[in-house]
Amino acid sequence: MTGRPSLTSRLTIIAAAAVTVVAVAVGILALLALHQTLISQTDRELQAIAAGPLGGLTPASAANIPPNPLDAQQDVRIQIRFPTGTITVPRTSTPLPWTADDAAVASGARPRSTYTADTDQGRFRVLTFTGPHGQTIQLARSLTSADATVQRFGTLIAALIVAAAAVAAVAGRFVARAGLRPVGQLTAAATRVAETRDLSSPIPTEGHDEIARLGQAFNHMLTRLGDAQQQQRDLIEDAAHELRTPMASMRTNVEVLIHAGDRLDDRDRAALLSDLDLQSVELADLVADLVDLARSRTTDEPMTAVDLTELGESAISLAEAHFPQTRFRLYAPDTVTAQVRPATLQRAMVNLLDNAAKFGPAGQTVELHLSTGHGESRTAHISVLDRNPVIPADERERVFHRFHRLDTSRAVPGSGLGLAIVAQAAAAHQGTVAVTPRPGGGNEFHIVIPGG
Repeated sequence: MTGRPSLTSRLTIIAAAAVTVVAVAVGILALLALHQTLISQTDRELQAIAAGPLGGLTPASAANIPPNPLDAQQDVRIQIRFPTGTITVPRTSTPLPWTADDAAVASGARPRSTYTADTDQGRFRVLTFTGPHGQTIQLARSLTSADATVQRFGTLIAALIVAAAAVAAVAGRFVARAGLRPVGQLTAAATRVAETRDLSSPIPTEGHDEIARLGQAFNHMLTRLGDAQQQQRDLIEDAAHELRTPMASMRTNVEVLIHAGDRLDDRDRAALLSDLDLQSVELADLVADLVDLARSRTTDEPMTAVDLTELGESAISLAEAHFPQTRFRLYAPDTVTAQVRPATLQRAMVNLLDNAAKFGPAGQTVELHLSTGHGESRTAHISVLDRNPVIPADERERVFHRFHRLDTSRAVPGSGLGLAIVAQAAAAHQGTVAVTPRPGGGNEFHIVIPGG
């Protein structure tokens, strides 16, 4: 099975075909125009001859015309029909055909008739009119010269069409190669990236045409892929760093149980098993958060118009199950609707509520506020308010980074990924997330996303 021709070959064929079609159309129109011009010229010559003394010929004078009186015009014939008979000039020539148009002129139904007749001696242009003595005169001129002119012109047009197609093919190939050179560079760059996996070498782009925009889009894609690759590496490195400590601690405890478990008293063994249980829970939470973080980067959850109040109620129910000792309150005076990814945004709400309950005093009340922003651009606001220690100003941006934890919170179990997942969820909705001090003590986390 043969493959498709290259894009350069296809563009060359298209250019040659387009020029050929146009040249053929122009050639046909030119041939038709030339043919019509020659016919009109012949008709004018016949009318000029008819305006001469032919109309005054009588049977006697017509009979005295020499056999070949028109030496200078061998392509002209005269045929006169008198009531007494028909006389043809030259006398040795084949008679002209008698058609219905001629009969109409002879009967007086038409003043004159002009048409083209095919005879054994070739094609003739015939003008038929009546004379003053009741005779019907057929004046004809051969079209051999005109047809030869049209044929020569047609041959010239055909040669020009072939030459134009050849020139168009050569020019089209040259232009296609020049125009597709950036595409070749793009192909080479894509092949190089596929072979080397190096995303740091963009292709050069010039101008503002479609090819340049394609190159810019490819470079933008390389940049985004490079960022994603770097983020993936950072995530792996951070995860490896965070997993190293609990894994080492668990390994140490397991080795103690294996090699010295029979020498431990019940109290030490219970403490060691409790420590292992706590470490396994922390490790499971860390792995779950890593999975959620990675999944939220590649989610294809569709955007849906959702009442955020329903998402807030579900998030509070989940948070209450996680921290039953904390009171959660929802404040949503008005209906707040937005185009969101429901599962992603609900997870962000739950993380904020869990974060507030985890690092705050037992029995505190955590508030979830839902509202609609006012202004030219309608926005949806999600706020979680707690009574936890105020986050220092220099830490308010870094708390949303992966694995970042405040010094005061390191004693509390956690992975340091909860707020990173919140920030990622806000970015997935083209929104923002921030934390500010709450009047009277505590913190207020804000998520702002486009409203519905």
